[in-house]
Amino acid sequence: MFYRKIPADSKRLRTKKKVIINNQMPPSLADLRPGQTAKIVAIDCDGAISRRLMEMGLLPGTEVRLIRSAPLGDPIELHVRGYALSVRRAEAARIAIRAGGI
Repeated sequence: MFYRKIPADSKRLRTKKKVIINNQMPPSLADLRPGQTAKIVAIDCDGAISRRLMEMGLLPGTEVRLIRSAPLGDPIELHVRGYALSVRRAEAARIAIRAGGI
């Protein structure tokens, strides 16, 4: 994701869909550590990729747990709705979460 600063003296960054305060990006699935649980808040991917992820069960409000990541870090394995799902780290970085699964 690319962000542009507005206004120059502010620390606010704006995208098409959301405003990020203090130059902090929201946490994503790619930020989880093995064993951590989180709840999906939003999916910010292209139409086809977003649709495919939703078809595989990654919907807003769904609780996910990171099982493990591959030795080089890509892909990562998630536990979603009773099954294991592997996704690319680049796609996982586009899925905003709320840590703790609450």
